[in-house]
Amino acid sequence: MADDVVLEVETFPTHTVISASGYLDVSTSPRLREKIIEVAASEPRLLIVDLGPIEFIDSSALGVILHGWKILQAEGSTLAVVSPQPRITKIFEITALNLSIKLYASVEDALADLAG
Repeated sequence: MADDVVLEVETFPTHTVISASGYLDVSTSPRLREKIIEVAASEPRLLIVDLGPIEFIDSSALGVILHGWKILQAEGSTLAVVSPQPRITKIFEITALNLSIKLYASVEDALADLAG
């Protein structure tokens, strides 16, 4: 279905990963918002939002990710985004979100830079 998203959460001792696949748009981004808030409530030191398999993302989803970043920053935690697809990375660059939210090509790259 073109208007659906699958969100999977994996929790590790040092970080949590929310993997999103499908479409993140105005109809599905509230689900991502709920997951980010749920994870933020568990006080992770590091939250990685993996957009690797995402097919589409719109401005409402970018707003959700920015809101999550602000929540975690206020708690002294970090939210990073995995975006191996150039077209998705370009959206973060055009909107200048990459100036605040760190982008990585893979979860491993994010962990190598941030975990520790």
